[in-house]
Amino acid sequence: MRIRSSVLRFRVSGFIGKVPDQVRDGASRQFQGWALAMCALLLAMLPLARAGEPAGEKLRVVSLAPHLTELAYSAGAGDRLVGVVAYSDWPEAANALPRIGDAFRFDLETILGLDADLALAWTGGTPEAVAARLESLGIEVLWVETRSLSDIGDALERIGRRLGTEERAQEAAESYRRELRALRERHREDGEVSIFYQVSARPLFTLGRPHVITEVFEACGTRNAFEDLDVEAAAIDREAVISRAPDLIIAGINDPDTDPLSTWRDTRMVREGRTRLESVDPERLVRPTPRIVDGIRFVCRLVEETAVREPAARTGE
Repeated sequence: MRIRSSVLRFRVSGFIGKVPDQVRDGASRQFQGWALAMCALLLAMLPLARAGEPAGEKLRVVSLAPHLTELAYSAGAGDRLVGVVAYSDWPEAANALPRIGDAFRFDLETILGLDADLALAWTGGTPEAVAARLESLGIEVLWVETRSLSDIGDALERIGRRLGTEERAQEAAESYRRELRALRERHREDGEVSIFYQVSARPLFTLGRPHVITEVFEACGTRNAFEDLDVEAAAIDREAVISRAPDLIIAGINDPDTDPLSTWRDTRMVREGRTRLESVDPERLVRPTPRIVDGIRFVCRLVEETAVREPAARTGE
């Protein structure tokens, strides 16, 4: 049963012909009692209708963030998706789905045209005003939180429960958790290496303590060079990085035709071999999905290859 509106309407036609007052009043009271009972029954059924996928049909789902698209596929619910935002590029099948906007601007007309039942929203990312507007149009909003590595497994299970793929989602979540535990166990005693992650070169942006990338580094027994920042992302200056003399600088590749590490190649810490430079597809490290395990393996390999230097050798220019 699909319930698309929270408003239940009843219309009662009048009696035709002359009816004695006592009969009319008695019938009216009986009808009112019946109507109230039906309202109570239907209202009681609403939570049940929301509890799982309607029997005999698949929910039509739109994803409001690229990582939510990927999580839906990982949870075995990719065939429920009818629309996704820009940059929803994994798996390959996601590229064929209609676009409904980007992570912050959405085409409500397109969403309605897709006859969506439910929208996957990103806690902390999707504007609440957008979610409220979708709900006012009769589209359910399922909030999904992915602030930490542990949230990823929980997100898979939450999506699977709501979209009717609970068994597949639970398998994916447990597989992800096993791989993550194994990596943490293997690298928990690795020597400490400090890593500066560069989101972009101009302006120079990095990620702070609250961002999941800090956990990615910690899983490899290392640390975020800017873990003291209390914000997920921040603009910094070149001198602030040099003064911290990180052992490793990892830059996300935003433009394949541009060297993202050109800012650092002429610094003394790099010339003297005290700081190693690497670039990476940013989705491997910052997109909170099960594929982040591959990004952790990449970082752990770099850490293993990067010698731990004496504090005296890790000074700036």
